[in-house]
Amino acid sequence: MTAHRCFQQSRHSALCTANMALSCYKQAHGMYEESIRYYVRALSMNPKADNAWQYLRISLSCASRNDMFEACDSRNLDLLLKEFPL
Repeated sequence: MTAHRCFQQSRHSALCTANMALSCYKQAHGMYEESIRYYVRALSMNPKADNAWQYLRISLSCASRNDMFEACDSRNLDLLLKEFPL
């Protein structure tokens, strides 16, 4: 693996972590719509993050966005990114 590739993966991981941190902060402070956007962005970087999908569903529920439960449960990132752009 080249140094450039390692740097890219490290940067990508750091961005995903930062988006998760922002999501958790906003969720804890009642900013559910904003937290949804950051969870969706983090998931676009790492769609296998099961905990992020769970937290996203909590934020959707708190924001009364029950219409997006199916998209979350089926892990439909395309629809979620369209509905919640950052």
